[in-house]
Order: sequence, then structure tokens, then C-alpha cells
Amino acid sequence: MRSGTRQRLAGVTCGLLTLSVAQTALAADQYLELEPPKTLTGRGYGYNSISREFVLRQCVQFGNALLDGSGASGDEFKFSSIVSNSQLADEMNLAVNTKFSASMGLVSANASSKVDFFQTTKTNFNTHTILAKYHNVEPMKFVAGDINLKPEYLAMVGTPAFRQQCGDYLVIGEQKGRWFFGTVQLSVRDTLTESKLAASGVIGVDYATMNAEVGVSTINKLKQASNTQDLEIHVTSSGTNSASLSVEQFLQQVQAFPGQNGAKQTFKLMAVPYEDIVANWPVNNPLAPLTSEQKLTKLAEAAWGLTALIDDSDFMIQNAKLFALGTTPAKRDARIAYIKTRRAFYQAQLADMRNRARDCDVDWTGQPACESLYDRWKDFEDFVVAEYDQFPTRYVSECYAARDAGEAIQSKLTQALATTTGQFSNTKGDREMGGGPVNFSANLTFKPDHTGGDPLDVRKLLSTLKIRMEESKADHTTFETTLKTPVFDLAGPTPGETLAQCSYQGTGVKAAWVTADAEAVCGPMKALNKGAYEDCVQMIQNAKYHGMLSGKTGEDPRTETFNKNARGVLTAMKCTVDSNASNDTPMIGCQSIGLRSIQLDLVNRQDVVADKWVAPKKLDVKKLTPLIKPTMQRSNALRKLIAPTPVVAAKAARCGEGLVNVSGQCLPKLRKSR
Repeated sequence: MRSGTRQRLAGVTCGLLTLSVAQTALAADQYLELEPPKTLTGRGYGYNSISREFVLRQCVQFGNALLDGSGASGDEFKFSSIVSNSQLADEMNLAVNTKFSASMGLVSANASSKVDFFQTTKTNFNTHTILAKYHNVEPMKFVAGDINLKPEYLAMVGTPAFRQQCGDYLVIGEQKGRWFFGTVQLSVRDTLTESKLAASGVIGVDYATMNAEVGVSTINKLKQASNTQDLEIHVTSSGTNSASLSVEQFLQQVQAFPGQNGAKQTFKLMAVPYEDIVANWPVNNPLAPLTSEQKLTKLAEAAWGLTALIDDSDFMIQNAKLFALGTTPAKRDARIAYIKTRRAFYQAQLADMRNRARDCDVDWTGQPACESLYDRWKDFEDFVVAEYDQFPTRYVSECYAARDAGEAIQSKLTQALATTTGQFSNTKGDREMGGGPVNFSANLTFKPDHTGGDPLDVRKLLSTLKIRMEESKADHTTFETTLKTPVFDLAGPTPGETLAQCSYQGTGVKAAWVTADAEAVCGPMKALNKGAYEDCVQMIQNAKYHGMLSGKTGEDPRTETFNKNARGVLTAMKCTVDSNASNDTPMIGCQSIGLRSIQLDLVNRQDVVADKWVAPKKLDVKKLTPLIKPTMQRSNALRKLIAPTPVVAAKAARCGEGLVNVSGQCLPKLRKSR
């Protein structure tokens, strides 16, 4: 039976199961699902729940007849995105007691290769994990007929020698089949790779968590976005264990395994206490204590969750540059200090839990700490969401990388200039330039295209290009235009990456302001009127631009290239400034523009949000009281990832002769029930 089924048998549904199902929970707890060991075992062998080891001895006599029970069987193939070891255990159908033992660090040395695989696969939010699984298993086959202790062991009942030689549980059911489990894991330690994953749709832009729907294409995207050596591939199966050298080999194994022939091996075992199944067991001589599986599951989930919080904290501390911690060193240092404090809290809680809960799977009721630990951690899901709500968001956009947008901006401006011919305004004099000379000037500035709302949500960079052409004789005929053009869009297509988390900072570009030569313009006034001179200088200094260009043509100009007096990012422009016609208006215009390298000035929006974060006042408590509440969007996203799949009551089954219905499952009838 799958661990999810075991939970249903134990009546774990947060109050969703009917009363009749809940009443049978105690009976279900008498059936212990086990993962097969590497050592010899099978029906009729024993299991010692105290030492968590199988006994290599059959202390009972029974016939060869078998009964087909119900449980997880048939063919299943799927890919899953995994974010926790608890989720991985459920996807692998691990038994509850194995899940608990593994979470407490108590797994037996002779555990199966499947358990070894689980033990060596660490999952958390900062590691992207895809599980490929296949299994084709038969129904559980149980011992049919009476089971009796062999005479030489009957006299040992009630003594430590019996548990040592025979165990306290008896294996009565065995399930066989073929299975394959393989993981592809990627721990991303650079923002560019994370940005590529977000752009390809593998992870979400806001919180860098893998999307639920995964498959072969997702694995290939992981490979394309990262260096091959960063991908860790881990495989186990009922046929063999292998280390795939490449993604291609891994996918070949995954796709080929279901169609291959191979010997079926033990997939799962079922055991019950000797006294509940053995026909000649002495009356009033109990041996195996009952456990509370649904509560064991909660403790196991809490232990794995604390482990994941510790691992994620370590990752954030060691890779702080990958997280939105604030825009100043002081803010970033304070956030890291907070994470270190919480990390120490998780470690202390995990150590306390493992110390006090070591024997909870052996005897729940006999260990007072078990129930108190369960009461403390039964709402672990809420605790985890609250903790991750206080953790910084991971960068998925390369906002701070050097980004030269000069060519892209030049292309946008050139396209816009093509529409200006014939569109200049005649602001002075007649419409004829009169054969020149012509004074030319152009000024270029940039700023985020903000028209209201949150400035962090501004996606477009706006350029303002002012162009002026003035006849230098006669009536000083003048043509002017102001061109406002969106030149860069953060939401636009960026090949291979995303800028979704980025916002413009300041003017949006890392370009120094330039001004006209104040002395050249205002100098002649100095001797005539000092006040006018100072006003002129101030006016010139206030007129700041990112790019300036000026020039003067000779006689009879037509289309001219201006590049002599360039300042800032503007280097050249090609414009038609005159024609042979009496009305130059239709011909006045510009065809091209030249720009220097222009670096965008971006900030990660999450860093700006992180500037508002303040650490909770008390850090040595389970339930934090944050001073800055997280967004509902983030809380809901985290809860969706963490929350277990809702459990529904199993459908009633009509069982064959010799089996009884226990919470919808067909299991051997026990000799007695508690």
C-alpha cells in the first residue's frame, strides 16, 4: 500500500473522513507497512520494531496458500516536480514508519536501495528537482490459513529472547513488481541561469519555484539553461542501479524501462504483531506496542520541513547575492543576520525533536514526549508558510548585470526619425531656408515612461529628442520638432532571459548629464551685466541632457551629417535641412542617429520591497509576528506548494474469502482486535 493509503487507513483527513472510517483507524494501525531490506525476508519472517531491523528467521509455520489483497497495484508512469522530502516520500510510496525513521536519522543500515535513493536525495525550495517514476506492481499477496509459532519459540514468548530472535511483528504479506525512480536536480547559483529558467516557463518569475506541470521538455530546458555539469542525476530501479552520464541517457532509461523484461522484486511488505495473527499465541501476552501512524506522519513532515529550512537558510547565507535583501549594505547585512538567527532556531528544534521522538514509532503511547511533540508541530504547514514569508525573494532577473542598450535604442530612434520628414513645425520666419547656412542642434534625454501608479511597475524607457534647424541669415526661418519615443521595454522579448523583476532606477540609464558650454554662450554678457551673466550661466547649467549635438552648415546645404560637436551619448545625426523649393517644409527631416554605448540603470523591484522589511521583535519563538506583512500572492503560492494533496476516504471494497474490509482496504482478518 502507498503511504498515502496508509494515511487514509489511519484516518488522517483533517476531519474529512466519515465517523465510520475514523472508528476503524485503530484497527488499521495494527497493519505495519514495511520497505523491503537488502537482506533475506518475506512472508513468515520477523521484524523487530524496537531496533527497526528484519529478523533473518522464520519462527512460524504456515501453508503455501496465498490470498490476493488490495492496495496500490498496476502500472503507473509520471514526472513530478518535488519541493520537499515529505512529498518525495509520498511519490515513492514509502511506508510511514520508513518516512518517520528517515526524518529522524534512524534508517537501518540494511535498508533497501529504494530507501537509500530517498535518503541521498535532498530536496528544498532552492534545489529544482524532477522525479521520474514508474512502477508496475501486483496486488499484495497474504498468507492464507492458520499461522502457528514453532514449538521451540512458543516457550520464549514474553521474554527478551523472543523479540531478539523472532522480532515483535510478523511479515504476512508481500507485494512484487518492477519500478524505476530517477531524479534530475539543479541547484542554481547564478542569476542568469535562473532568468533563463523563468523565461522558458520552468519556474515562476516572482518566487523561482518550479511549476507543477513537468516532463521531458522541462528536463531539456533545465539542461539548456544550465551547464551540464551542474545537473545531478540519480537513479535506482528494481533491475539495477546506475549513474547516468547525461540527460539524454537518463531520458533513454526512463522511456525504455517500462517496455523491458525483468524479474519482479519485492516492492512492499505487510506485517502485524505476532499476537494479532498467530493462532497459538498465549492469551494476555502482548508484545508489539501500537503506534499512531497519522501522528508519526505529521512529525516526519515537521522534521523534513525543519531540515529543508536549515538547508535553504544555509543556501541563502552562502549565496546572498542571489536574493533580494535590500538596496543598501546595511539592509542586506541585517537580513542575513536574521536568517542566521532563524537557522539556529530550526537546528535546535530539530535536535530536540529527534532526541525526544526517537521511539515514537515503537511505542507512541508509552512515550509522553510523542503527543506533546505532535501538539507542537501538528500545524507545521502554517509554521513553514510563516517562515518562508519572512525569507527574501530569489532573483530570477539579471537586473544588475551590465546591459548595453545603445544599439536597441538607436534602432528605435532611427525608426521614429523616419516619420519626421515633412512633420517639423515652422516656428519662425517664412518656410524657405534660403540656401543656408543652417544652425543645427539636437538634445536627447531619457526617463522611465511613468504616467501614474507604482513607479516600480514602469516597463518602458522614454526618450525625448528635441531638434532645431535655424537659418543663420535673413528672417532666421526655423523648423523644430520634439520626438518622444519608447526605446526599451522591460516586458518585451529578451532572448534567453527575463527582466520581469527589474525596474528603472533614476533616469533609467547610466549616462552622465551634459550641458552647453556656459562660458561660450554667456561670456559676452560678463562685462556688460554681471547679473544677466550669472542668470545665463545658471540657466545653461540647469538645461541638462544625456546627449547634445550642434553644428553649422555651409552655403546651399541639403542633407547633412552632423558629428563635430557631440556631447554625452549622442554622436551623430543625418538630416535634410534645406531644398531648392520655395517651401522647404515637405523636405525637412532626419534619417538616422548615432549613439554611444548606453548602459541601462536597473534595480530589482524585490530589493526595493525588501528595504521596507523589519525583523520580528522576538526570534526565539515558533510563531513569528512579522512587522511587515508579506503579500497574499506570495503566501498563497507558498501554501499551494507546501500543502499536501487532500486525502479522501477510500471507497468500500468487497473482499474475498479470508479478508476483511478495513477502511476500504482488503486485509487479512486478525486473530483478535484491540
